[in-house]
Amino acid sequence: MLDSKRVAAFIARKRRDQGLTQAQVAEKLGVSYQAVSKWERGTIPNVEIVVELAKLLQVSVDTLLAGGESWFSYEKAGIDLESLDAFARDAASFCAPDGPRVVSVPGYAPLLLDIHFPEMQDPLLIMSADTIGAKCKMAAKFGYTEVVGRDIVNDLIVHTCSAGGHPLALTDSLISGNADHGLLRSLIKGISEACRENECALLGGSTCIQPQTMRLGEYTLSATMVGVVEKRKVVDGSTIKEGDIILVVASNGLHTSHYTQMRVMLEEMPQIEKQKIEGETFIQHLMRPHPSYYKALKPLLGRPELHGMPVLTIGGLANSRQLYKIMPDGLTAELDLRKLRPLPFFCFLKNASGYDEQEMLYNHNCGVGLYLIVDKDSAEEISKEIGQYFDCYELGRVKAGDKKVVLKNHIKWE
Repeated sequence: MLDSKRVAAFIARKRRDQGLTQAQVAEKLGVSYQAVSKWERGTIPNVEIVVELAKLLQVSVDTLLAGGESWFSYEKAGIDLESLDAFARDAASFCAPDGPRVVSVPGYAPLLLDIHFPEMQDPLLIMSADTIGAKCKMAAKFGYTEVVGRDIVNDLIVHTCSAGGHPLALTDSLISGNADHGLLRSLIKGISEACRENECALLGGSTCIQPQTMRLGEYTLSATMVGVVEKRKVVDGSTIKEGDIILVVASNGLHTSHYTQMRVMLEEMPQIEKQKIEGETFIQHLMRPHPSYYKALKPLLGRPELHGMPVLTIGGLANSRQLYKIMPDGLTAELDLRKLRPLPFFCFLKNASGYDEQEMLYNHNCGVGLYLIVDKDSAEEISKEIGQYFDCYELGRVKAGDKKVVLKNHIKWE
């Protein structure tokens, strides 16, 4: 346990040894002199500043935090603070927060976001959070770490869009078993590029190294996104009516779901790892990044003919939670499986796994990324607009009925 009084006395003594005043230390570190004064009265500097303070005082981080030479060592605990600090500087070089709404305050760690929307009468903020699970381990094993960074951003964007909103900003939280510079940089690079491509400001985040609780090479990635939507343009399913057309926008694979099943499948059938499906290996298909759909959906957001936009993430095509939740009482989403266009990947998966059609429908999206429930008079136009970016077609209609979702006919598997 840190001895704050001992650390404080050590900082004060080393500062005087260097011939520096508190104000001079503050100026060199870009902090207030009150902060330096607090350090010398018992407040421990935070991780972001302790490395620079140690360099200024010409001691190691361990020595500084021990208040002198001691048995205590971050390095002995598996945490290399200097390496972590080097990563933080490197990451900042390619994911510096920017955007018209980002307000940066010198010397202030949290970034501020301008939420003045003069073009909106009654803006609402949208909050979404996500964590990438089993796909992280597979990505680390097969060398697709950057994909995971893109996945978490794109997944949050499509959920923001599903409420009719536009993405504004994102913060991330990364916990790793070791400060693997390449792994951490790859993750943050994926996050940064996905944010930039989708007009979302990356405000920053936190990186925590926990070698005592996680294995080397293991990590978890979480993120929170803020979006905005005009209150009267929220897409919540309340305007869904009988006769509406149910369009689907194609997925490009599993997205971020059911990777635990895939890990078990690969353990039992390792021979499928390198089998080719339309020119790509099974692993390449598994590791495709989740599309955000934002460029395709952006012109559609706010249009009154869009009545519902449930995302197909949790569950499979037959038990999509968002589709069930969004359907009003007394109305049924009737889906005609004959019209479904299953991706070749899912046809391969069905044959390799031995799943029957029912199991595929309840476990996988089978080629559907999200639903668009639209007015029947606008369905063809919207399908063509989305079709410029992704395969989009009619899969069903809204009818009167007691069941939320009804499936009819069977999929034409190839």
